[in-house]
Amino acid sequence: MTITKVNSMTTEPGYTFVSVSTPKPGRLDDLIRITRRPSEQMDGKVAGLIARQVSVDRDRNTVVVWVTLDSKASLYDYLATAEGKDDHGENDDMSDIIETFSMYDLEPISGRLPA
Repeated sequence: MTITKVNSMTTEPGYTFVSVSTPKPGRLDDLIRITRRPSEQMDGKVAGLIARQVSVDRDRNTVVVWVTLDSKASLYDYLATAEGKDDHGENDDMSDIIETFSMYDLEPISGRLPA
């Protein structure tokens, strides 16, 4: 596992989450917008955030989000705050946009992140 510097501290990836979402018909661009926001808002606020990416597969009408942190606690401690809940969109009703949603909690065992 590659060790990455974050905020001038050496940090080893310890937790990754991946979500895979599909939108309701005609709502792909809206899904992209709402799935981008949480990790963009965390960037610079969550000290343990190592890497993030939001990608779209237009042919499969799917958005994939992955975020790697130093620990699961870094994410969940942030989400427990009022700011974290707001940044995550917990108060937003997204049922008119999201058709399917799957989330995976992963433990990194191999990989390379930019130093």
